[in-house]
Amino acid sequence: MKESSVILGLIFICVFCLIVPNAVFGQTEKLGIINYNAPKGWTKTLKGNVVAFTDYNQATNSFCIITLYGATPGSGNPATDFTSEWNNLVVKNMKTEANPQTDEQKDGDWTAISGGGQVETDAGKALGFLTVISGFGKKVSILAVFNNPEYVKQVDAFIGSIEMDKTVSAQTNNKVTPAQTTLDSDGNLVIPEPTRQLTLDDLVGEWGDNPGRISTTYVNRSDGSYAGTDSLHFTSKWTFSANGNWTNDFFEVRNGKKLSDVSSGTMTITGRVIFMKRNKSITKYVIRGWLELPEMTILKVAGPWYDDQEIPEKMFNDFSESSRFILTSKWVRIK
Repeated sequence: MKESSVILGLIFICVFCLIVPNAVFGQTEKLGIINYNAPKGWTKTLKGNVVAFTDYNQATNSFCIITLYGATPGSGNPATDFTSEWNNLVVKNMKTEANPQTDEQKDGDWTAISGGGQVETDAGKALGFLTVISGFGKKVSILAVFNNPEYVKQVDAFIGSIEMDKTVSAQTNNKVTPAQTTLDSDGNLVIPEPTRQLTLDDLVGEWGDNPGRISTTYVNRSDGSYAGTDSLHFTSKWTFSANGNWTNDFFEVRNGKKLSDVSSGTMTITGRVIFMKRNKSITKYVIRGWLELPEMTILKVAGPWYDDQEIPEKMFNDFSESSRFILTSKWVRIK
């Protein structure tokens, strides 16, 4: 039997404990509705709704990375949630099999599906193990990547320490249905925060970015006389396919001169972030709104951010009245 199969078997034995957490090292911490025990002495990285813990043993060249993805809207189907997270978090970023062996366990209204297999990372071959906990219209994902079987106990202890807030309200309907329109205090259409996790399938089709027009008039500093005008009008059309490919058709007219550009690449969705890859460059957009109307669907995004640029945390959790001043774009798909 392969070593990776033995390791997976060990983790499958005692991977799921939402009500009575295991006794583990480290202090109890919280990420949204999730309570967990942080591995003591490991390097912690927190970005928005994601926290990661890393341990590296230079003497043995062993490493382990445990990443906890905070609660996001689920599909309502645990198996679908696991498949979506495995594709977005593992298959898209590492070389591995598309359909790993899985194990399912239940605790009340929560369901945990775990699975994994050998992966190839920039640091070499390792084992990737993903657990997705689904319930009450939400999902939480824990991804562990390690290259030494000695880390099995730490991975199992971390997953076993997870406990969900008991105040989580059940969401009986995870599907977005056509909604009545409302206006904000400035008279603009309100595009509400998504109530479920959006997937690539939700984005399939052609989306028109709201057109932009910029006109700047220049004057002489000395006497204020007219010195010229710079006029720019542009449109952008996105096309998304179910297999994760995107195409952007950009057209602009600047001072009467036409310019067009067609670009393409691949894309993934992790939580609220759309990652668009073109060659070696990555562009990131944060999903801030989703509205389905009888005649159209409107997707509201903030961004872009590029490559390693950090996305401000408020883009994920600030939906107060003042958040209307956050610069966003509206992508529209006609039905």
